[in-house]
Amino acid sequence: MKSTTCFSKTTKNPLSVYTTEAEAQQSANYQLQNGRSLYPYRCERCGQWHLAPTTSRINVLHKACRCEDSFGKSKDLYLSREDAEKAKRKRESEGAGQLYIYECPCGDGYHLTHKEPWE
Repeated sequence: MKSTTCFSKTTKNPLSVYTTEAEAQQSANYQLQNGRSLYPYRCERCGQWHLAPTTSRINVLHKACRCEDSFGKSKDLYLSREDAEKAKRKRESEGAGQLYIYECPCGDGYHLTHKEPWE
């Protein structure tokens, strides 16, 4: 079903509407099979569920995250532990040295650090 109140910011087309998170997630899973990475979110305007590109979720979370590295730059935020693991392996293979994963204290995600975590 298409929304009568919510529209895409880029195309201005009506957004698809889902009544439950499970229904929206099912559609997101289907879209992933077609190469589109989407996530469900509850709309503040209409109270229903829509789908948005995963990259927009990263941007929203990154704006909420205030974590900085030792040089004062914003830390990279990874949405899942798996994404952080991939980035860790890649950066270590590029010579970054030993890296550790930790949960972002500001929101939903993970960061990498050179500091060994406290046990």
